[in-house]
Amino acid sequence: MISSRLKRLIRPLHNLLWAFGGFAYDFSRYVRYGGWRAHAEHRRRDYKAVKIYHQLEKSLSFRERRANSGWEAAGNLLRVLERRTPATAGPGYHESVGVKVLRDFAATADGGGDTARRVQEFLQHVRQESAEGGVIDFHLEELLAGKLEDPERFFCSRHSVRDFRPGAVPRELMRRAMKLAMRTPSVCNRQAWHVYQMDSRGTIDRALALQNGNRGFGHEVPCLLIITADLRAFDTHGERFQHWVDGGMFAMSLALALHSLGLASCFLNWSRGAREDRRLRRVVPIDPAHTVITMMAVGFASDEFKVCYSARRPIDSILTYLDDPA
Repeated sequence: MISSRLKRLIRPLHNLLWAFGGFAYDFSRYVRYGGWRAHAEHRRRDYKAVKIYHQLEKSLSFRERRANSGWEAAGNLLRVLERRTPATAGPGYHESVGVKVLRDFAATADGGGDTARRVQEFLQHVRQESAEGGVIDFHLEELLAGKLEDPERFFCSRHSVRDFRPGAVPRELMRRAMKLAMRTPSVCNRQAWHVYQMDSRGTIDRALALQNGNRGFGHEVPCLLIITADLRAFDTHGERFQHWVDGGMFAMSLALALHSLGLASCFLNWSRGAREDRRLRRVVPIDPAHTVITMMAVGFASDEFKVCYSARRPIDSILTYLDDPA
């Protein structure tokens, strides 16, 4: 009796202490790998490039553009692109796109003064640029072409499946799902997610041994994903949690993309502490700058299986109207 009462009293303190340790671990990783550091490192510089050139893309997309608007961002992008030295092994993906966006902007923007002159001088000598980036003309018909005829059927038929058929998942099908999930929005279009895919029994079992929600079916998972986000993409104190936000959004898009292609999936949470995170990194070669967001079991569902009912709260319990109806 006394022992159980003590446990009830101590348990909240125990959680607080472990939470503090987790906060310290997360902070140490942000200090070590976050994008707040100097941008000489090529991946940090690449993320910095997209953060800036996306400002120019937004400027190019506005119906009404103010005179001289965007030139400050153009100057900032130029400084990032000029940091690449000849010794660097080529421009990053976003740096190449940045050159193209900078060229589009300079061709249509007015003013700019000395910044415009320096941009033109840079563009005369640069050779490597992408065919992607900037803005495209879009029509309402194209937007509505993606409208689902029966969205309730699509969303309500998606369940967390824990009963998979034996056999590998074709990698091309997985790549197709990830390509669809790449349409996920992200802060300043940084796309800082990264997926680690495991298809062999030994690798899957070693990873799942450290995850606490796969008992009873983990040994039959044919494909396991570890979804992560790159800390190097986030460079301000206000973005210290953004890797979890963007990574979580990508994970949900991927689950829906898999469902659209006939694949079943089940999220396997990674609400673990520093000790387990370090242990996972010892058995799976995860980039030190990548934060683990979640795991996901993927496969073809069995012909017949059971799923959790997973009752959903009423809409009124999650929705608050802040304005009176018009």
